[in-house]
Amino acid sequence: MIVNKRLTLQTNHYFHNVSYLLAKELKRSKYRLLGLVGQGQFGRVYCASHRKTGRLVALKELDKQRFPTHKFLRELRFLLSLQHANIVTCHALEHTPTGRYLVMDYCEGGTLRGLMEDDVRLHPVQCLNLVVDVLLGLDHAHSRGIVHCDIKPENILLTLQADGWTARVSDFGIARLHQESTDGDSSNTGSPAYMSPERFYGQYAATSDLYAVGVLLFELLAGYRPFSGAPIDMMSAHLNSPVKIPDIIPAALHPVILTALQKLPARRFQSAAQMVIAVQAAAAAMPVGQAWSDARLLRSPVPISTGVGKYAQQEVLQAEVQQLVAVSLPSSQVSQDQTEAIAAVMPMLSAPALTGREEHVYQLCGHYIGCRRYAEGLLEIEAALREHEARSQLISVRLPKAVKALLVRPQGCFALTQRSIYRLSSNLFQQSIAQQPPDVHRAPFQPAVPELIAEFSRDFLATIETKGRWMAVAVLEPDKVTSRLSFWNLLRMQSMKPDGRYGRVAKAPRSTAQLFHLAMVDSRYVVAFSHLVDRGTNSYITGVLLEIFTRRGDRVSSFSLPVPLRQVMSSKLPYQFLALEPGQSHSALLIDLKPLRMVRIGLEIVPVLLATASWGYILMAANGQFVVLDRYGLALGHIVGPTNPTAIVVLEPYSLLIATWNDGQGDLYTIDLRQANIGLVF
Repeated sequence: MIVNKRLTLQTNHYFHNVSYLLAKELKRSKYRLLGLVGQGQFGRVYCASHRKTGRLVALKELDKQRFPTHKFLRELRFLLSLQHANIVTCHALEHTPTGRYLVMDYCEGGTLRGLMEDDVRLHPVQCLNLVVDVLLGLDHAHSRGIVHCDIKPENILLTLQADGWTARVSDFGIARLHQESTDGDSSNTGSPAYMSPERFYGQYAATSDLYAVGVLLFELLAGYRPFSGAPIDMMSAHLNSPVKIPDIIPAALHPVILTALQKLPARRFQSAAQMVIAVQAAAAAMPVGQAWSDARLLRSPVPISTGVGKYAQQEVLQAEVQQLVAVSLPSSQVSQDQTEAIAAVMPMLSAPALTGREEHVYQLCGHYIGCRRYAEGLLEIEAALREHEARSQLISVRLPKAVKALLVRPQGCFALTQRSIYRLSSNLFQQSIAQQPPDVHRAPFQPAVPELIAEFSRDFLATIETKGRWMAVAVLEPDKVTSRLSFWNLLRMQSMKPDGRYGRVAKAPRSTAQLFHLAMVDSRYVVAFSHLVDRGTNSYITGVLLEIFTRRGDRVSSFSLPVPLRQVMSSKLPYQFLALEPGQSHSALLIDLKPLRMVRIGLEIVPVLLATASWGYILMAANGQFVVLDRYGLALGHIVGPTNPTAIVVLEPYSLLIATWNDGQGDLYTIDLRQANIGLVF
């Protein structure tokens, strides 16, 4: 299952790479192409944004060879007549010199099939809600005389909501009208796994769609379909084999499934509305079992392997660490004192074997910023060298104000306080001072004056481009509803102003609603995350507004996410973020912005800390347990680590640093992920 999901995602990346071929066609269009999201039966499907409004849409390509004009006009007629919250709406028709595209609603949650293949089990209530959504959409279509004829998870699209998902029926490419004749070579097309018995003989009715929904309900609750095998075997089973319902499906739902899967159409539910009533009545009559009382939206059907983190090093901390930041720098060779210490404990390991990269780890402790160097190849001997290294490797610098966050760039470490930004050159942390410092860190203390980059009259948010060439700053206004967004050229640091601050290049101020996070998406664009608040009561957050700006201050796109977010973290991949949801303690959201995709990841833990790596993510709970995810959000392992973590960071490629603190005591742990039972090859 995991392999299939990875292949699907790799295929999607291929689609993304080739989608630029259409960009020239749509250059003069009112839509801006964001990427290819899939391959439909009759052409590709793209994600695009309206150039003026920023609204996201799906552009469904209708290939002239595979989708001739009469079929094109036919589906367009169907779609324009269907306006319902549980049906993907068609808004317009877009013509280019080389093709035709239906402009449709964009569903950022992907397909129901994608959700079912993520090696997770949906909460039973969520399964019933999705089935009811499908039935409500079909009831609308049937009331207009349209039979879908191809209901399956691939044709059910999802939009995320704070409490789960909303299902929307799509792809009416082979839909038929009640009064149409059954002549034609496409009358018995469809998906054999979901086809009713009469569909194999070219007959259809509204009850044919309800049969497919019955198969879908069975599959959602049981994890497999009632009939499987080759197409000819499935045809025989649909026509002759009785349905065997497993015990995992609650007994109250057995009559609903058996009625929907009757061989004769007359014995099934006669309308989608009738089936909705039956599903809702069965749900209300069900006793609350363990699976139903569990509040998690997503659960793993197979327990994830759990291992115990083995500490390669453990060092006592003298102060609480609020943040750890790692940056990889080239290192010509290991220092002389390290070489001598290595020779003393491991003579067989030579200095040339330790050349290559070196990780600089910055740790934030209130007013203090410390830097520690980890040379590549030293992990195996850190335990033997910790007495030698612990005091000579950490250099600390004190700032005049408490620091909120650190941003490490090639020019050094940028420290963000409540209303100021300081820069600390890397040279400040490269000296080794032998004497004991007077501060609480019991580590070499560097008496240096940090450079003041900027100072503001109010609270602010800031983010800096990865190469340190420019930064975006949003000063929050007292009403917390508007903010002034400015853009600074950090390459002009030589041109100091008389007040000691660097000059800036800023566009006109921008306003957003309740801005709470700024982040770089690549070297040219920054994204602003703002809370969307219910307009009626103004008391709770309904979603998030995303606005993407160039480094010159021009807004190129804006769109809203239908779920609230907190603790947003940038990925190592461009345009990708990992975030937590306020109302879903056992899940995380993996967000791709180009094109927009949102994948909800079910977790066995309640994460409080997030870390990113080139290969994926780590999410850690307060009780010390952490989950390792690959870059696609698939769980690779579950590891037990130290309790009460306050900060974590990955030392590429396989080391994890964890800082803990409780009752005035704490430790800094180094864990070798290669020794854990996870599916990663370093």
